[in-house]
Amino acid sequence: MSIGRQRNGSGNGPFAAGLAVAALGPIVVASLLVLVRDQTVSANTALVLVVVVVVAAALGNRWTALTAAVVAAISFDFFLTRPYGSLKIDNADDIITATLLLAVGLIVGEVVVWARRGHRQSRRGRDEIERLHRVAEQVAAGHSAGDVLESVRDELTQLLSLRTCDFEQPPFGVPLPRLERNGSIDTPHRRFARGEFTLPEEGVEIPVLGRGRQLGRLVLVPEPDVGVSIEERVVAIAISDQLGAALAATATPGGEVSPR
Repeated sequence: MSIGRQRNGSGNGPFAAGLAVAALGPIVVASLLVLVRDQTVSANTALVLVVVVVVAAALGNRWTALTAAVVAAISFDFFLTRPYGSLKIDNADDIITATLLLAVGLIVGEVVVWARRGHRQSRRGRDEIERLHRVAEQVAAGHSAGDVLESVRDELTQLLSLRTCDFEQPPFGVPLPRLERNGSIDTPHRRFARGEFTLPEEGVEIPVLGRGRQLGRLVLVPEPDVGVSIEERVVAIAISDQLGAALAATATPGGEVSPR
């Protein structure tokens, strides 16, 4: 039996917005501050530009923060320091302010990026628990093995960013690297993408176990260049165990299962 599922990739809208704010935001804000530059000390106008850097970092990543900090420093120099309309600075205090603007912008941008990463990891952890809970609830409620299989396929496809997720009964087809119960994969060909290792391009198998026997395997083919954390892989094993429990209830004395 072989069942596949597709998943579309996410867009780059937030990053594009962050890049636009980083490249254009400081210029626009600094040009508006020209209207009050004679009534405001340079340190205050610099702080306004720091806000733009924070917004760019929140929408994008550390590269948008870096871009925003550099553009903000240049914009401050060009629009808000004497001689105006030039990258020269006559006042030593303005030189210090421009340097601090660049440094503070970089630091604040990095802090925002780390905060967003922590929030994303926390949310991802909650999502993983919810995925496992949904499947476990189906098994506990006595849903059919076919319904559990459909849910497992869907949850794993989203959890691991899979191109396809197939269930096979023995005898199996092509041998594949195995996703072990501790989340490791014994293969020499791994790539690093977005902070995590990717699954093997040719696919990986998860043995589906029930009552001490292997009842089948899940064949997972990933989307390219998508990193999968060790925590996500361990949750995938736990989800497959729920499928094993559901299939074990349908197994015949000879070991045949009926995921219907």
